[in-house]
Amino acid sequence: MLQEQLGAVEERVDRLEAILGQFMARSGAALLRIDRSIERMEQAIATLRSDAETDRRLWQEERRELARQLGNISNRLGTIAEDIIAPGLRRLAPEALGCGPEQSFAVRLARTHSQDPGRSREFDALFVGEKAVLLNETKATPRPEYARDFVDFLHSGQFFLYFPEFRDRRVVPVFSSLYLPDDLVAYLTGQNVFAVALRDDALQVLNLEPVQAGSG
Repeated sequence: MLQEQLGAVEERVDRLEAILGQFMARSGAALLRIDRSIERMEQAIATLRSDAETDRRLWQEERRELARQLGNISNRLGTIAEDIIAPGLRRLAPEALGCGPEQSFAVRLARTHSQDPGRSREFDALFVGEKAVLLNETKATPRPEYARDFVDFLHSGQFFLYFPEFRDRRVVPVFSSLYLPDDLVAYLTGQNVFAVALRDDALQVLNLEPVQAGSG
C-alpha cells in the first residue's frame, strides 16, 4: 500500500516537473520576445532622438542663415538710405545749415579714437565747411533709441576725440532718414538736432527754423 502511494507521489512529481518545464520553456520564449520588443523600442527611441537632434540642428542652421540674410538686407537698406541722403546733405550743408563753403565731404568715414587706438567708429556722413562741421547719422529705420544714442554721443563730447582737428569748429548735428515721424522730429528739435528726410520728392530739413532759433 505504501509502495503504491509512493509511486503515485513520484508520478505527480514527474507531471509537475514536466508542467514546470513547459512553463519555463514558454516563459523563456515569452521573456525573449519581451527582450526583443524592448530592444526594438530602445532602437526606435534612439532613432527618434537622433532625428530630433538632426531637426534641431537643421532648424538652428536655418535660423542663423535667415538672420544673416536679414542682416544683409538691413545693412543694404541702410546703405541705400545713406546713398540717397548724402548728396542732399552736401547741397543743404553750405547755406541752409550754415556750414559755409565745402572743404571736404565723406560718407561712411571710419575713424580711430585719438586716446584709445583700440576703439574705432564709422560716421555716416561728414561735411567740413569753413564755418562748421556737419555730422550726420542716417538710419533706414528711424527708431527713437537710435536718435537717443546719437544725442548721447553728441553730448558726450566724443566727437572731438575722433576728430581732434575740429575742436575749434562748430558741430551741426543731423539725424536723417527717408522718412521721419512727427514725434521723432519733435524729440530731435528739443535736442537742437536737425531732422532731415524726404518731403515732396526732395530732401528737406523738417525743423530748420526751430533748431536755428534754439541754437541761437
